[in-house]
Amino acid sequence: MEISSQLPALLRPHSGPQQQFIDTDAQIAIYGGQAGGGKTWALLAEAARYINVPGYGAVIFRRTSPQITNEGGLWDESMAIYPQLGGIPMHTLDWVFSTTSGPPTNIGFRHLQYETDKLTWQGSQIAMLGFDELTHFTESQFFYLLSRNRSTCGVVPYVRATTNPISADDPIGGWVNHLIAWWIDQETGLAIPSRSGIVRYFIRRQGELIWGDTKEELIARYGRDDVRGDNKNQSAQPKSLTFIPASLFDNPTLVEKDPTYRANLEALPEVDRQRLAEGNWNAKVQAGLFFKVGQLKIVQALPSKLRCCRAWDLAATEGAGDWTVGVMLCTDTDGIYYIADIRRGQWECSYRDRVIRQTADLDGSCKIRIPQDPGAAGKSEAARLVKLLAGHTVKASPISQSKEVRASGFAAQLNGGNVRLLAGDWNSGLIQRLDAFPTKGIPDDEVDALADAFQALADFKGFVISVGEDSEKRLKACEPE
Repeated sequence: MEISSQLPALLRPHSGPQQQFIDTDAQIAIYGGQAGGGKTWALLAEAARYINVPGYGAVIFRRTSPQITNEGGLWDESMAIYPQLGGIPMHTLDWVFSTTSGPPTNIGFRHLQYETDKLTWQGSQIAMLGFDELTHFTESQFFYLLSRNRSTCGVVPYVRATTNPISADDPIGGWVNHLIAWWIDQETGLAIPSRSGIVRYFIRRQGELIWGDTKEELIARYGRDDVRGDNKNQSAQPKSLTFIPASLFDNPTLVEKDPTYRANLEALPEVDRQRLAEGNWNAKVQAGLFFKVGQLKIVQALPSKLRCCRAWDLAATEGAGDWTVGVMLCTDTDGIYYIADIRRGQWECSYRDRVIRQTADLDGSCKIRIPQDPGAAGKSEAARLVKLLAGHTVKASPISQSKEVRASGFAAQLNGGNVRLLAGDWNSGLIQRLDAFPTKGIPDDEVDALADAFQALADFKGFVISVGEDSEKRLKACEPE
């Protein structure tokens, strides 16, 4: 049944790749490429295909909860679709739809922030399994959840995912690049138009994918000769998969409503521009391209009214190894960012903690962001530091993305000429390390801290501190040792 027969006319997919994604009968369909192609809308529409089937359930995953609930995110976009289909929103981030002849259907939004979160789905049955931005998930998360893609409601289980390009060597999402390599020109990194929507088949043996052009081909090579291909006892069970590339121009609704969106993509850091504006799967971060440090402007003083956050990137070895870095980043009402101060040192744990507390006291009402590494130990350490900073506004920030992804938002502002640097002895070292990012062996602790501070300024809203005329004296007290 086509989705267009289930949705009001105003919600029908655009012709072209979006319609192709909706109509494919592949068990696994991945829709992606350039930004703005209407990928999330298509995923939400696809999840509603079987809402009239009693007992049907769909789950769409994002890596973190904020990616679901952020302004304009997955939940907000679903609010423009599901009420028109009779959906009732629940505080659990679920939509419930009544049926005429049985139990209600459900579309839920969930996160898989940590690797072990996949295990909470043991025993689950998910008829339609969705991933919004597949490259944010690990390979093991995807294939584990694939084992939960089963159904007793009569709907044949299937998987739908959206994605933006990522290089093959990315430590988190690079596996997606390998997964769809057949659909990508390996020299240019661009999707091969003639292969869009073509269905191929694979089986997985000891973590390796083995591909075939037909299901029968793989069963003949790896299956049991004495069992029919569609028999449940057949040892080879190929899965069908297709990739459908999308571009901004495949989404005329966005082009019409926001004609400046393409210009926004062109203003991104070069690697992000190649990925999101051109759909290039070969684009890789290179030193001198990620941060265009020539765009940094040095200022001798700060404005009097700013929103500020100091973010820390932590280490715990005295005189060696990684650096502990605390960066104070501020922004004014015009959207200009100021790198106001950096504390940087190789300190053992107890002395580092005293430095963090002392800096917080000197900073006064400045908000604080500390990193929270995955796992129980990371949560425990974050909780300890939050307690250490009692009396200050502090938040622990879980780490779940690559350094380049985390830093892309700040890089876009810097490359667009919207970042200022308060004059100080530490300027030249920071500029050199930003220019070298992501060169192996060159410290990137300041990049991590800047990325977290930038995100924190988006999260911490409504606070203003007065820097005042004594800012130079106060900030000099925080200069790196």
